[in-house]
Amino acid sequence: MNADACDRAALAALGAALAEARRGEDLRAPFVLLADVLAGLSGARAAGRPAAEALLVRGREDWLRRLRSAGRSESSLRAYRNAIDDLLGWGRSTGRVNALLEERVVVEYLDSYRRRCSPAPATYHRRFLLLRRFMRWVAAREGIADPFSELDAPQRPRQEADWLTPEEFARVLAAAEQPARRLAGMAGRDRLVLLALVTTGLRRAELVALDWGDLVLGGEAPSLLVRRGKGGKPRRQPLPEVLARELRVLEAERRPAAADPVFTGLRGGRLQPTILAGIVRRSALRAGIEKHVTAHTLRHTAATWLRQATGDARLVAEYLGHADLSTVSRYAHVASDELRAAAEAIAARALPSPSPPAADAGSAQALALAA
Repeated sequence: MNADACDRAALAALGAALAEARRGEDLRAPFVLLADVLAGLSGARAAGRPAAEALLVRGREDWLRRLRSAGRSESSLRAYRNAIDDLLGWGRSTGRVNALLEERVVVEYLDSYRRRCSPAPATYHRRFLLLRRFMRWVAAREGIADPFSELDAPQRPRQEADWLTPEEFARVLAAAEQPARRLAGMAGRDRLVLLALVTTGLRRAELVALDWGDLVLGGEAPSLLVRRGKGGKPRRQPLPEVLARELRVLEAERRPAAADPVFTGLRGGRLQPTILAGIVRRSALRAGIEKHVTAHTLRHTAATWLRQATGDARLVAEYLGHADLSTVSRYAHVASDELRAAAEAIAARALPSPSPPAADAGSAQALALAA
């Protein structure tokens, strides 16, 4: 075939691609559309490399498998899958799916995401970082250019998280004890969940994952084991006596096996994250709290109370397994008796007693911290 014939064949192919796109209601400018067609036929495709869509779909499954093997939380896996699926869905809907490994198309996607979803600054920041990490891994594995290499991440927004005062938490606890629906076991379950969240500072997933075998309720140093905290890291932390006492009562009533969940639904199964979120939201609304209150609000409340009581960032880092303060805890040893005093300091704010019983040396220190 001579050059003229090749040129005519190429133009015919481009015309057919343009006609097919118009039948699919792709209304982009013709040269923009044809640029995407040519990109799919160039370099990587000519060398036998799969199209960008195939690379990203295959990469998504391999990436999620790697994260799961590394012990990343289900919420992290969902965040990655949602981000990648949204990118692919946008690419397919705009006809750019096989150009998603190009910087200009990634920028178009990010602009579209902001327009479509109006994400909060923190949400957009996280979406950018998730996609950048995934795309860099795909690019390195496939030996292609990283579309994020020249893109600067948005500045991380400063967040002022809400927290509850002891008086506000008392109202929330009282509301939980008087639910609108008087279902058997609801009031006691909801109260214990709220008390556990605010005195331990556990994350929502950490709380619902607790088994009875993770608790040490006897002796002078009750504690709990978080088998898989953020980043898959385990930690053991003290239980304040007021919470340990209520858990001992519950254990005597249930006679559970070590693998049974500590916190359950009303039918006895493991408490689900959505139900836990509902407990917090329902109690805060009935208490008339105007702040946006979630399980994480109670975690932040624990951190705030502890910092107010002690002024010691080491204790906040160690007690909560807080990633942002890990650098501090790495250089400053925290003794176990300090952590136990910290647990009692939080409990003293969560359940203040007008006439506390005679205290031993440890609880005396805790009361001093809480003052």
